Amino acid sequence: MLVIGRGNLESIIALKHKLCNPGKEAECIADIEEIMDAKQLHLWRADGLSPCCGGDICSLVPQFESEIGILRDALNALKGGDSGKATNLLEDYLAFLGKSYRSETSIIEGLGFSENKEREL
Repeated sequence: MLVIGRGNLESIIALKHKLCNPGKEAECIADIEEIMDAKQLHLWRADGLSPCCGGDICSLVPQFESEIGILRDALNALKGGDSGKATNLLEDYLAFLGKSYRSETSIIEGLGFSENKEREL
């Protein structure tokens, strides 16, 4: 299972909240496109490595494709003026991330570190 950083999740949650502000559509579109570009890069890398590495790398390709699909649908909804649908799709995206990734915080806590101890280190 992949690890997702707290900052990545927080940025998607912030994007979802930003969608409530009608004056921020262009910024939200740019944010979604930026996330999609990063996922496309991950997909390209995973797809390029899968013939020689196989195993877990191969399972990443459909995962990244699913993520890109959800983000593309959210982007199209937003460009079409349906910010409500875009918000719902970002909620779906967050749920997908929750099922597909392990939080870096849960890993740290599983090792016996609290968030305060993490900051001290």
